[in-house]
Amino acid sequence: MHKGWRPFPDPATKTWNFSMTDYDALMRAAQHLPAVTLQPLEGAEGRREPPSTGSGSVAQACLPAAPSLTFVKGQCMLISRARFEADIGYSEGLIALFQQMDSRHYDVKTRKWNFLLEEHNKLIERARCLPQVQLDPLPKTLTLAFASQLEKTSLCPVADIPEADLSGVDSKLVSSLLPFQRTGVNFAIAKRGRLLLADDMGLGKTIQAICIVAYYQKEWPLLVVVPSSVRFTWEQAFRRWLPSLRPDRINVVVTGKDCLTAGLVNIVSFDLLSKLERQLKTPFKVVIIDESHFLKNIKTARCRAAMPLLKVAKRVILLSGTPAMSRPAELYTQILAVKPTFFPQFHAFGLRYCGAKRMPWGWDYSGSSNLGELKLLLEEAVMLRRLKCDVLSQLPAKQRKMVVVAPGQISAGTRAALDAMAKEMTTKDKTKQQQKEALILFFNRTAEAKIPSVIEYILDLLESGREKFLVFAHHKVVLDAITKQLERKRVQHIRIDGSTPSADREDLCQQFQQSQGHAVAVLSITAANMGLTFSSAELVVFAELFWNPGVLIQAEDRVHRIGQLNSVGIHYLVARGTADDYLWPLIQEKIKVLGEAGLSETNFSEMTEATGYFYKDPKQQKIYDLFQKSFEEDGSDAALLEAAESFDPGSASGAGSRDTGDTPDESTLLGSPLKKKRFEFFDNWDSFTSPL
Repeated sequence: MHKGWRPFPDPATKTWNFSMTDYDALMRAAQHLPAVTLQPLEGAEGRREPPSTGSGSVAQACLPAAPSLTFVKGQCMLISRARFEADIGYSEGLIALFQQMDSRHYDVKTRKWNFLLEEHNKLIERARCLPQVQLDPLPKTLTLAFASQLEKTSLCPVADIPEADLSGVDSKLVSSLLPFQRTGVNFAIAKRGRLLLADDMGLGKTIQAICIVAYYQKEWPLLVVVPSSVRFTWEQAFRRWLPSLRPDRINVVVTGKDCLTAGLVNIVSFDLLSKLERQLKTPFKVVIIDESHFLKNIKTARCRAAMPLLKVAKRVILLSGTPAMSRPAELYTQILAVKPTFFPQFHAFGLRYCGAKRMPWGWDYSGSSNLGELKLLLEEAVMLRRLKCDVLSQLPAKQRKMVVVAPGQISAGTRAALDAMAKEMTTKDKTKQQQKEALILFFNRTAEAKIPSVIEYILDLLESGREKFLVFAHHKVVLDAITKQLERKRVQHIRIDGSTPSADREDLCQQFQQSQGHAVAVLSITAANMGLTFSSAELVVFAELFWNPGVLIQAEDRVHRIGQLNSVGIHYLVARGTADDYLWPLIQEKIKVLGEAGLSETNFSEMTEATGYFYKDPKQQKIYDLFQKSFEEDGSDAALLEAAESFDPGSASGAGSRDTGDTPDESTLLGSPLKKKRFEFFDNWDSFTSPL
């Protein structure tokens, strides 16, 4: 090796690098080596000696070399909020140009040059003067999104999101926001009310969205477009978080004949929106789209109906925990909704980020490309996304949610039968034993009535991306119905109830713990509430209530165990017009008594709010008193457990008949169409955790 040369090895590529000033001497020396051929650099034949620069250009000696090309083409790509790189082949002129940039940096691993954004325009302008070189600039979308960095990156550090003035928003709502939720509201207002809020599931996108639109309340009426099953969820959320909003100003569109503009807050499903185009002539200035990934296909009727509204709306809040299910192409319509000027034509987006390929039948946009740049663009101008692991320190250990099944979910016949049972229990001439028998029948029939809503809720969880969770139930008929549906849907699951041998329980538990992908543990409240660990799950669903709150808390703790690293979600499914109306306040009352005695740290809700919600008249109060008295007497637990085990949905009373194991006929259970199911959520009761 010539002593005047200054080579250095590259371990990653296993090549030697030399200064361009040593190029000619190296080539001459290589000619005298036997059995060695060193190909010259592309375009270097007959070259003139370049003027020496401060640090010298760098060339690689490699064998064999790529075929000689006279024309090089490449593009600029964003690699951070402050820097971009030139993705282009070798050109001696480009190397010399790169060396003139003050912020130049050569990445040995990627073998590409990168620069500060503030030098982008200067580099592109000078590259246009080089022969046989085409270096495409960053797309206009990126230069608009990062305009401040293009001007002076070195003087423009990442700015904190300004604190929004929320003095005009209901104080109850503002005070209930967790710190990261307040940041989400600030981000949305900083983006002038146009964003994709893509927080992970369970982080409270609903309460953030309501706070954001409340900030712009002077621009209402508001349109909220949601999946059909959660229309009444949103109605209840507005009633809870905006107490200043009169309930009669909330309009839930149920049929295609309803008026879409009848309220100050108008809630409609995606499917109905496409049928109400005639009512959309007057645009809404503020729009919320829940589960915005429903708009991923621009050719669907729901997307064609929604996009014109979003383009003219002044404020657009998109909500989705999974904005893209499988490929970048699914993001396009959501970006277009928030920023209509970014990519007016899909083809430009497809070429840049979807790995577009020309096929014999047309263009294929199913791939992906430049994902790092797309992520930077979304985070800078369109999207805010936080995962549970990002905000875990702000989340409570348990986040309880009460899910109220609206009356429309229970069939009319079942509801009438339950009403008759409730009246029967208040009859004065009944003996104590007869009252208890009526109460047990009421409790058993409640289980049967709730099966359709329980199944629907479980399927919704699976469809929304929930991978592993526990479902607790008390009655065998409910456990059977859940298991049957999971088998039908081919969902991986285990079941542990009173008939499961003790020797098999730990094996089933480990099977669930180690399972990958979707998995559901179907568990008996009384048979699987102790001694088992399911810490690989983060969600517990109670399909039924149980009169002993200690048993419920023990069941919750199957996931809230040592080894659980995340906040745990607890969902209680409660059905109006059933025994749940009386069991729920009863559970709260018992928890309150234990808390006052220092025997419990759990509060299920504020007593005044929750108790008043369920029963309103003296007859209902009498039934509640009957439940309370019966469940406090010695032996009642055993009697009710026995009645539950022997409950036969085909018998008149359920007493004395062993359950055959057959699930009630599905046509009966699913009496109301699935598309008409209604869930109402009351999230994270105020007394023990901040709501999401």
